[in-house]
Amino acid sequence: MVKYLRIYALFFQTLFVIPLAHASQVTKENQWDWVPRESLPKAQQEQISRYCQGSYVDRWKPTTSLDTNLNAKTIYRDKAGVVHLIGNAEVIKPTSTLQADKIEGVPGKYYKTNGNIILRQKGQVIRGTSGYISNDSDSPTEFVDAKFTSIATGQRGAAKSLLRSKNGIIFIYQGYYTTCEPTEDSWKLYGSSIELNPKAGFGTAENVQLRVHDIPVFYFPWLRFPLTSARQTGFLFPTFGFSASKGLSLSTPFYWNLAPNYDATITPNIVTNEGTGLDLEIRHLSKYGLTTYEQSTFDEHKSFDDSKQAEGAQTLLRFKTDQQFTKNLSTGLLYEDNPTENKYPDVNSTSIKQKDNYERSAYLGFNSGNFSSKATIRTYQTPDPTLDKPFDWKPRIDSSYRYATTYLNYNVNGQYTDFYDPDENNFDGKRSVLNQDISLNLSNAWGTFSPGILLNYRDYQIHNYKSPDYDTSLSHASVYFDSSVVFERPLLIDDTTWRQTLEPRLSYLNSPYKDQSLIPDFDASVPTLNYSQAFSHQRFNGNDRVGDTEQVTLGIESRLYDGQNRQRWAFKLGQIQYLKDRYINKTGVTSQNTPVDDENQSPLLGSVTYTGSNRFSLTGNVNYDVNKHKSNLAQVIIKTRPADYVRLDMSYLYTVGNDDPTNDAKQANVSTIFPVSQDWSVYLQRTYDFFKHKKTKDVAGVGYENCCVKVSLSYQEWLNDNSDMERGVFLLFNLRSLSTVGQNSGEPSVAQDYWNNGKVGY
Repeated sequence: MVKYLRIYALFFQTLFVIPLAHASQVTKENQWDWVPRESLPKAQQEQISRYCQGSYVDRWKPTTSLDTNLNAKTIYRDKAGVVHLIGNAEVIKPTSTLQADKIEGVPGKYYKTNGNIILRQKGQVIRGTSGYISNDSDSPTEFVDAKFTSIATGQRGAAKSLLRSKNGIIFIYQGYYTTCEPTEDSWKLYGSSIELNPKAGFGTAENVQLRVHDIPVFYFPWLRFPLTSARQTGFLFPTFGFSASKGLSLSTPFYWNLAPNYDATITPNIVTNEGTGLDLEIRHLSKYGLTTYEQSTFDEHKSFDDSKQAEGAQTLLRFKTDQQFTKNLSTGLLYEDNPTENKYPDVNSTSIKQKDNYERSAYLGFNSGNFSSKATIRTYQTPDPTLDKPFDWKPRIDSSYRYATTYLNYNVNGQYTDFYDPDENNFDGKRSVLNQDISLNLSNAWGTFSPGILLNYRDYQIHNYKSPDYDTSLSHASVYFDSSVVFERPLLIDDTTWRQTLEPRLSYLNSPYKDQSLIPDFDASVPTLNYSQAFSHQRFNGNDRVGDTEQVTLGIESRLYDGQNRQRWAFKLGQIQYLKDRYINKTGVTSQNTPVDDENQSPLLGSVTYTGSNRFSLTGNVNYDVNKHKSNLAQVIIKTRPADYVRLDMSYLYTVGNDDPTNDAKQANVSTIFPVSQDWSVYLQRTYDFFKHKKTKDVAGVGYENCCVKVSLSYQEWLNDNSDMERGVFLLFNLRSLSTVGQNSGEPSVAQDYWNNGKVGY
């Protein structure tokens, strides 16, 4: 039964209208100094995005002369000293060129122009029907019925009246501004007054309409917008939503550029049938590192679920800093909190979300290359009182050192942890760890042989809340060797010489049994058995459990390299042969008389990968038990690009018999993105759980993209953490160099892959 139904839709007049075909070519494309793709040189065509129909070309040509040159069919000077240029008039300066049907003025002071005016300088062109060009530093240049283009940025616009000051600021009166190509006017900012300040990197406008294909979709009495990627103070575009149960939702983020190295984003939120809230993000960048503070607060006045009471205040906050004081010394702090315990903001635009445990930690680290050390204090807030709280570290100190020569490798890792059980209902204590790995490296061009010894020491001071305290320790030594031989041969494939390698591997590990029934489990876990893990020298993760085994691992690997020595295929197959039963499990409560695993061999462990092609990649892993004739792990990930801009990905996962039964899974996923035209794309995804016999994710959407806009509209269904299906319709669009509007579900999906954070392509 669906518990939540969320349908997001924009409630105002048609927010976005997408053309079914490109607008017709402008009558005179060169009025913008814009050249269609087909007219560009092939090398330049390859440089522009597939979504762009052409490119701006700077036709300004610098002159070697430092003088001002006058050209026209007729040139004369009147009695007042005014120079008149009539017919193909042209004034050429070292930094600019002025053309018009007629030009009159006093050189060095001003020029009046009339008819087919073109003013060019490097990276910019302005056209108009008449104009006034002043050389006076106090007087601006003015054009009537003007059009302007910034070649480098792709910004252009038109105005009844256009002024350009000496410092480069452009004033547009009764006109528009856009970054779209002349053939695709997807969006324009129309205003009674628009000011563009390239040096400051922003523009402002009054009485503004945002028009999408000439349809007004937003109105602003005043608007500030970026001209570059530089950060600017101002309102970001709002996010709208509507739900039948929650009503209208509105978020209006405000970005505050406090200084070059710190800023803030303040986002008021309102949901008409629930309440109001405020999100805050503050960032500070010092020469040592980044510090961020985030807080999300929502006051629920009314619950959208009539069977529940309103929760009132709901708050989450997060403070994080990481500082690198020197190349060796670093420190950091993380503080997460849910002050309204077990109540979480319904509307939240920050990075901190609902979870079981909120971390509070601080560290101090030192790293000099071969030697590193780190001291950490860590605790958690667990809002749900029914959940078991994780151990605190008060503190943990990690240190490691590595020494390596041509023939000798020595690695030592030490750790001290003072564990504390916040529930005080079981056990905690102090643990000291020392792990040493000493190995020889005997190798040549065709093989390797590496014998080694592992020395493990553990010391515990256990405090038990239900029985007497005690101390215990463990000293353990394991021996091992790893060896391999490499054979290779040339292969002729499609008249190209490839190289194939064949690498048999043999590994031996002898880790004797040591009773560990007094050693508790602070952080032990069982790794997933696969081909790589088969050659590991440890049966368990963490520092509590030292697994017992005597085993021989046999493996064989083969790789194919193409003519450019790039690896294409890698095949791996291996198996562990156990010479003794295993008696140690994760809990440690075992005896030498009761084996926990008496199998004499592991499943066959296979792996295959294919890389080296942008059209196809493959990753596969399988564990097959030859005695029971069944598999406990099968994983396949296939990524294909069968044609340009077509993507088809498939994956399958089957895993059973895990140490944690909740990790057992049998799922398949298929997703695709494919274009139906140059600008339009369709994307689909389905994830199905064969154990639950139901789909866990469905996505269907369409996307549109051209040189100045990207749009994504999708319907999504997904299984949330409460095993309930949620549904939503999501609309996102990005106006290049202006803003992004809309929202996504936040769930990883093909919709996020297509959107690609609003960037070009997917």
